[in-house]
Amino acid sequence: MKRSIILLSLFGASILNAQTNDSIPNQNEISLQEVSITEKLPITVEKISGKILQKKNLGNDIPTLLNSATSVVMSSDTGSGIGYSTIRVRGLNESSINVTLNGIPLNNAESQGVFWVNLPDLASSASSILIQRGVGTSSNGMASFGASVNIETQNPSKDPYTEANLSFGSFNSQKYTIQAGTGKILNDKLSIDGRFSKINSDGYIERAFSDLISYDFTAHYELSEKTKFRFQNMYGKETTYQAWNGIDAETMKRNRRFNSAGAIYNSDWSEVVSYYDNQVDDYQQNHYFLSWMQDFGKDWKSNLTMHYTKGKGFYEDYKQDDRLSKYNIFHLPFSKTDLVRQKWLNNDFYGFNLEVENQKLNDFKVFFGLAANEYDGDHFGHVIWMKDYDWQDSSFKYYNNRSIKKQLSAYAKVLYELNKFEFFGDLQYRHVNYDAKYLPNGENLDDDFRPFSANYNFVNPKAGLNFKLKPKNIFYASYGISQREPLRADYENIGNEPKAEFLQDYELGYRKSGRFSMSANLYYMNYRNQLVPTGRVNDVGTPIRENSGESYRRGIEFDASYQLIPTKLNVFGNLTLSQNKNKNFTEEDWVNGGLINYGKTSIALSPDVISSFGFEAYPTKNLLINLTNKYVGEQYLSNTEPSDGKLEDYFVSDLLIRYAPNWWNLKKLEFTLLINNIFDVEYEANGYYYDGPYYFPQAGINFLGGITIRL
Repeated sequence: MKRSIILLSLFGASILNAQTNDSIPNQNEISLQEVSITEKLPITVEKISGKILQKKNLGNDIPTLLNSATSVVMSSDTGSGIGYSTIRVRGLNESSINVTLNGIPLNNAESQGVFWVNLPDLASSASSILIQRGVGTSSNGMASFGASVNIETQNPSKDPYTEANLSFGSFNSQKYTIQAGTGKILNDKLSIDGRFSKINSDGYIERAFSDLISYDFTAHYELSEKTKFRFQNMYGKETTYQAWNGIDAETMKRNRRFNSAGAIYNSDWSEVVSYYDNQVDDYQQNHYFLSWMQDFGKDWKSNLTMHYTKGKGFYEDYKQDDRLSKYNIFHLPFSKTDLVRQKWLNNDFYGFNLEVENQKLNDFKVFFGLAANEYDGDHFGHVIWMKDYDWQDSSFKYYNNRSIKKQLSAYAKVLYELNKFEFFGDLQYRHVNYDAKYLPNGENLDDDFRPFSANYNFVNPKAGLNFKLKPKNIFYASYGISQREPLRADYENIGNEPKAEFLQDYELGYRKSGRFSMSANLYYMNYRNQLVPTGRVNDVGTPIRENSGESYRRGIEFDASYQLIPTKLNVFGNLTLSQNKNKNFTEEDWVNGGLINYGKTSIALSPDVISSFGFEAYPTKNLLINLTNKYVGEQYLSNTEPSDGKLEDYFVSDLLIRYAPNWWNLKKLEFTLLINNIFDVEYEANGYYYDGPYYFPQAGINFLGGITIRL
C-alpha cells in the first residue's frame, strides 16, 4: 500500500497544493506582522490563508483544519476533531512547537503545550496561519524546537457587516457563530468587530462530549496615519468529558469507542457497573492584548504589545477504593474508600513584546525584538466527596504548590540584498528562571510534584541565504541552533534533573510560485539530549519523556500545486519521506536495575511517510468540490520498537462540497457539506505504550453540514 500512496502523492504533488494561490508568499512586501516577515526569509515555511481555513471551519479545531499541511499529523482524543486534539509537525508535538497568537506566546509556560480546546473556534478569528518547519526564525515566543505555528487574527472590517455561521453533523455536533462589525466610525478612526461561538459535540468516543464557548472582541483606533492602537479580548471556556486514557488492544477489538474514564467497577474489579457523570475537564482562559503601532518616519516602525492571560479550572475524577493517605487524610476511622477529587490550576501570564523594524536602511532590512513575561501558576487539589461519609472539608487542599517562570528574550535580524542574493542573519538570546515550590502545608509525597529551581541562558544563532533565479523562483539554505529548557513534567517524571535540549537544523530548498507552484526541501535536524516520549503517560495522559542522548530527524519534503484549468480545476499534493532515529537509545531496567541499550531505534510517534493530495474543482462558478486524501505511515509507540507497539499506516479521504448562490443580494450565502473519512476506514492516529499498547481510535465516516449568511 505504501508504494502506491507514494506514487499517487508524487503525481498529485507534481500537478497542485491544497493551499492554492492563497498560500503563495508575497515576495514584494514585508511588514512588522510576523507572518509577512517570515514569508520573505530563507526558511522552510507554508502559509494557510484565512480563506482556506474557512472552507472546512464547521466546528473542528485548529489541528483538524491543518491536517493536510506538509509533514503534519493530527489526532483527536474524542475521535471527532472537536474537543482535545493535538498536532505534530515532523514528528514533534505542541510541546516542541513554538505557537504564537499575533506574536504573543500561546504555549503554556510550564507544559509548553498548546491546548487548542481552550480557544474554541479560533479559526473564525484567524486571517492566516504560518507553519515554519525546522528552527525557522526567532520570535518572541519560546524557542522553536523543530517547528513554529504563527497565527494572525483579523483586523476589524472597514465596512459594517453581520454574519452567522451554523453547522450540524454526526455525534450531535453543533456550531453557532455570530460575528458583527461596525466598520469605520468616529470620522473613520475607530472600527470594532465581535464574535461569539458555541460548539457542542457528543464525540465519537463514548461520553466524550464537548461543551465549548468563546468570544473575540477587537477594536482598532487610528489616532493618525502614523499612530494606531489595537485592543483585543479573546475568551474561551471548555467543559469536556475526559477521553485521554486511550484503549487497550483487546478492548478495542470488541468496542472501538470504549472510554475507561469515569468507570466504576464491582467489588472485584471484574466488571464496569456504572460511570461517573462528571468526569470532566473544566477550564477557562481569558486573553487581553493592547498594541501600539508607531511609524517614526525614515522607515522606522515599532509595535509594542502588552498582554495578560488569566487561566483557571480543574479536572474531576472518581477514584475507587483509594488510599486516604494519598490525600493527606489520616484522621478518619478507615484508610480506603471511594472518593471524588478535583485537581486545580489557577494561573496568570503577563508581559510585553516590542518589535522594531527598518526595511529601507540602504540595502539592509533590520528587525529587532524584545520581550519579557512571567507565569505564576498555582496547583492544588480538593477532595469534594466520599462514599458513605459526610465529608465536610472540601476546601482542604491535599496538595498545594506554585510555579513561577520568568522569561526574557531578545533578537536581532538582518536581511541584506546583493544582486540576486539575499543574506540573512538572526541572533536570539533567551533567559529563563524557573522556580517551583510547595506552599505552606501543601506538601504531598504521593503527588507528582517535587520542588525544583533552574536558570537557563540560551544563545540561538541562525543564518540563511536566498538566491533569486527569477523573481518567483528562489533557492534557499539555512542553518540554525535552538536550545530549550525541559518541561515541568520532565522534572517530575524523570526522577533526576533533565538536561536542556540542543538542536542544529540544516535546511536546503527551492520554491516557485505561479500557475504551477511548488516547494521542495531537504532537512537535517541533529539533536543532543532531545526529550523524546518513552511511550508511557502520566495519570492525565501527558507523555512521559526522557533525554535520548544523540538523535536526528532528516528527510525530504515536497509540495506542489497546478491549475490544470484556471479557476476550474486544481490538483495538489505534498509528500514527506523521513528518518527519525535515536542513535544509541538506553532505558532504565526497572526489573533488574541498570540500563538496557537498544542501540539505534526509531523515535516514537514519528512516521517515515506523510502525504496529502487531491483535487479542487469548480464545475460552475458557485459550486466547489474538494477531495483531500491523507496518508500516514506506521509509527512505533515507544523508542524501544516493541513488536506489539505500533500504529498501523492509514489512508483517509475527506470530501467537501460548497454551494454559494447569489440569492437575495446578500454579501455572502454558502451551503457546505463535509464528509470525513468517506471510505469509513478504521484507524488510530495516536497512542502510547505502558505494559502494552494503548490507542486513540478516530471516527469512521461522519459528516458536518453548515450555512453561512453575511449581511
